[in-house]
Amino acid sequence: MKKQFTLFPEDSVKILAELDLKEAERLADKLKASVENQCDRIEVAGSIRRQKNKVHDIDFVVVTKNDADWQKISDKLKHLKAKSNCSGNSVIKAFLPCQNSLFQVDFYRAKPSTFGIHLLVRTGSADHNVWLAGYAISKGMRIKYSEGLIKDNSVIAGETEKGVFEALGLPCPLPSEREIVESKPMWMPPQN
Repeated sequence: MKKQFTLFPEDSVKILAELDLKEAERLADKLKASVENQCDRIEVAGSIRRQKNKVHDIDFVVVTKNDADWQKISDKLKHLKAKSNCSGNSVIKAFLPCQNSLFQVDFYRAKPSTFGIHLLVRTGSADHNVWLAGYAISKGMRIKYSEGLIKDNSVIAGETEKGVFEALGLPCPLPSEREIVESKPMWMPPQN
């Protein structure tokens, strides 16, 4: 039986589990500058956008002009000596050289009509997304990251984050406030 190969053999470059926020922001700025010509729109999401002290990967939400420009993002990453992990029509995942190691970067492709819902979901936090999805269900709606906020089988919001929160009857919290504390969002005022 043949030996199964891993993506990165153990004796190769180490994969970093996390970066400090400032270092992750510098790397994200460098990446954004290298691919922004292929994008109609590009925003950093995830824990960088939430301003977490430790960052476990760099997430981007992008709208590209066309399929060729989406492919050019992969090409730019290869030029930066990134090791591809996954590349398809809607997501690119790669490991980028950083501090003599590798660090994960993810690009999520959206359409103009779904940019807001992608940014909302990819910003997180995961617990906040779960809470928000449950809240949507309690209001007879559901969140579908690839389409938007759905009510009666129709998309009613998704182009902007604010539009999704407004359609749910909620204020649009800052990304840094999108955490769950004692089973409720930290941005939600206490109930008396």
